[in-house]
Amino acid sequence: MRRLTGLACFVLLAGCGNNSTDTSDAGDASAPQDASSPVDATTPVDSQSPQDAAGDAPAPDSGLPPSGWLYTVSGSNKVYVSNGASGTVWMGRGVNMDDIFLCGYNEGFWMSNPDAETVDEGMLSDLMTNWKPTFLRISLSMDSFPPYDISWAANTSQYTTHMTNIIDAIGTHPNVYVLVTLRSDSSMVNGSNQECAHGGDDAVCIPTNNTDAVYQAIVDSFGSKSYVLFGLSNEPGGNAASDSTLSSAMSHAVGVIRAEENKLGVPHHVVSVQGNDWTSSIAFYDSAPLPYDNVVYEYHSYPPSSSGYTMTHIPVIIGEYGPSGTDTSFTTAFYTDVESKQIPNLAWDLDTYNDCAPDLANVTNTQTITASAWGQVVKTYLTAPH
Repeated sequence: MRRLTGLACFVLLAGCGNNSTDTSDAGDASAPQDASSPVDATTPVDSQSPQDAAGDAPAPDSGLPPSGWLYTVSGSNKVYVSNGASGTVWMGRGVNMDDIFLCGYNEGFWMSNPDAETVDEGMLSDLMTNWKPTFLRISLSMDSFPPYDISWAANTSQYTTHMTNIIDAIGTHPNVYVLVTLRSDSSMVNGSNQECAHGGDDAVCIPTNNTDAVYQAIVDSFGSKSYVLFGLSNEPGGNAASDSTLSSAMSHAVGVIRAEENKLGVPHHVVSVQGNDWTSSIAFYDSAPLPYDNVVYEYHSYPPSSSGYTMTHIPVIIGEYGPSGTDTSFTTAFYTDVESKQIPNLAWDLDTYNDCAPDLANVTNTQTITASAWGQVVKTYLTAPH
């Protein structure tokens, strides 16, 4: 997680991205409690060869999902969308948005109706009309700000109902998908096996077996939603956990989600797993992908590096990217590259109520979005013909 100064970090950030060149204090790598092998009740990864050219994509061995559902194919570095009869490469482009904590602005839940048309859904309407993203990421920061220890299953009126309304509002827009990421929960730990949030670095939370019930509850909320992808964490462990620790924790969590989907009888959603070094390091998965279907691997960096997100055998989503400082000149080559490689990408961060730098919007304390200099670069990319 990047360390920002001044206005950008006058509160604990709900979603600061990392810089792959940053350093932070790293303790001994410790495995999260009981985060061992994945549970049973999964669909094995498919074994068909990926398609090398444009056109219809091969179906996974587990069967083509219903129309509108995303899926992956073993050995391919692409994400596909089903039309019910075949599939084509899916290329999502979009931004990150904050949950109802609004990057700390709504700390303590003093806002009476933080979803609805007054805040997030109003901001969403402006975004969808004028920026035209096809992909959004919302991070659930349930242990990041007071009152802390928010539970998806228990705190429905305070948090869950509002967030479900917002995520469902995204789903009303045709061909738009949302990555619902569990950023922080009191069941998660940092790279030293201590609780990651409660005023600490909430960016680095690693799921444990105690997080299983949280994933199950989130799947229960969105299991039938074709437009939802599930994100397991943000930047687990920072740089204080080993690759094997993270792979084990991620594999276990995917297994929990797959078991719950099987229990509900719903298609398997795409699940995004994270890597090391604030998830700027994901190459270890390229040679040892997780043993599940419909898994993608999430990369963050400020600015992004082609060598970090270009993989041969696994599909990648760029979950966060932005400038280091104010220099946005990297975007010319970056956008050309991700378009040629068809890598879904999400710029950091859209919030008109608080500065979660690098912020795409100026802080106006209104639902109307006024693009910052960084935001204008991203808006131009999103609205260009593709």
